[in-house]
Amino acid sequence: MFLGSAYESDMRRAGAQVGVGVWARGEAVMMSRAGDTAIAAEVEHRRRVVVDVILLLMRNGRILLRERANTGYGDGAYEPPTGQLSDRETIVETAIRVASAEAGIAIQAGNVSLAHVMHDVSGSGRIAFFLTVSGWPGEFTSPAARWFPVGNLPTNMLDRSRVALRSYAQGMRFSTYPAFGPAGPALFSAAPWQDAFSA
Repeated sequence: MFLGSAYESDMRRAGAQVGVGVWARGEAVMMSRAGDTAIAAEVEHRRRVVVDVILLLMRNGRILLRERANTGYGDGAYEPPTGQLSDRETIVETAIRVASAEAGIAIQAGNVSLAHVMHDVSGSGRIAFFLTVSGWPGEFTSPAARWFPVGNLPTNMLDRSRVALRSYAQGMRFSTYPAFGPAGPALFSAAPWQDAFSA
C-alpha cells in the first residue's frame, strides 16, 4: 500500500499513526500502531544507467587518445577522453569538463556535436555519447594523451571505443556493444576515417 491509498485514509480516520518506509528488498512497508499491522507491497526499482561522455577530438587526420591508468578497468589501454555525466550536469557541460580535465583543452559549447550513441550491454549496462568538437584553441596539455592517425589506431585500445569509432566511420549513429550482428573489418583505411571525421 502507498501513502494516499484508501487503506491509509481509513487507518488515519480510525486514529492510527501511519508511517511508510522502504526496506532493503525493495518493498514499501506501511506500519500502523492500530494492531501493529505491517503491509508490504513490492516496489519496482528504477534502473539507473551510467552515462559516459566520450570526446572525439580530431585534427589533421589524427585522433587524440588517452592511456587509462589507475581505474581498475582497462588500465594501459587507450581511449578518447572520457568522463561520466554528473548529477544536474548536461552532456555538453560534461564534455567541457572532460576536455579540460582529461586533455587540458578549453572547448566551447557551440563547437560540440553528437557523433554516435552506444548502448553498452556488457556488465551492468551503460550509455555512451560520443561527441565531436569542431575546434579549440591551443594544444592539449595532458601527459597521458597523444595523437594517433585515424587509420592506424593502437592495438591496445579499449574495444568498445574501437567499435564505436568504426560504427561512426560507417555512418551509424547508434550501436550496441557487444555487437550481436556479423563482425566487420577490424580497421578501416585512412580515407573513410578522414571522410567520416571531417567537419
